[in-house]
Amino acid sequence: MASALPKNILVADEDDARSLHAALLVKRLEYNVFVAANGEDLVRITNRIIPHLILLDIRMPFVGWESCLEMLRSDTLLRMIKVISVADEKDRRLLEDSLKKGANAYLARPLRACALYSTIQKLTETHPRLVPRLRVIFKVTLHAGETGRACYATMLSEQGLFIRSVNPLPDGTMLKLSLELPGSTPLALEGEVIFTRPLMKDGWIEPGMGVKFINMNDGLRDALKRFIEDQLSVDMERDSLI
Repeated sequence: MASALPKNILVADEDDARSLHAALLVKRLEYNVFVAANGEDLVRITNRIIPHLILLDIRMPFVGWESCLEMLRSDTLLRMIKVISVADEKDRRLLEDSLKKGANAYLARPLRACALYSTIQKLTETHPRLVPRLRVIFKVTLHAGETGRACYATMLSEQGLFIRSVNPLPDGTMLKLSLELPGSTPLALEGEVIFTRPLMKDGWIEPGMGVKFINMNDGLRDALKRFIEDQLSVDMERDSLI
């Protein structure tokens, strides 16, 4: 399971619109985000907070990306920072070369939420999650045997959901689910309760149960993945950020 404390991610890009897009996406993936507009900013910020990971545009001005990587890898404290180099598709050769110069991974723009999340997780977590989660308030009707109830899902991924409930069902309970997504007919799903959180009167943890989807066909899984990706990227087209 991923760490409960959000990691610090530094977005290093001279282009304001690109930087804002990446920063918003990182924030929606529930990380702490910082922004560097040039090499000088990058040096100043890394000397103060030592981020867990840097999204480094390979066209950074003033201090080139090669110099940035060299600086990070030559410093005893900073060499622990993971680096994902980022560029447009036309610069794929430079992206591939960045791995030889010290980058841990690369991504070509446009950045996609699922690919970005899985790459960050693999580089920063001992037990990485490979799919992003979306905070939601969606109605879900569930049936366990002859018993049915209406609840609300508060977290959704392509692999499962978290259902808020003060009376969660036991681990291992098999469910039939009807999930109401915006703008579509309810999805008919099957799931299994894999963990529960009891109501704690003096606690801040939301009570309920984690449900893993089972017997889901590839078409439905792909549709759910696209929905989550679209929701994480909504209102983030480049023209809307300028």
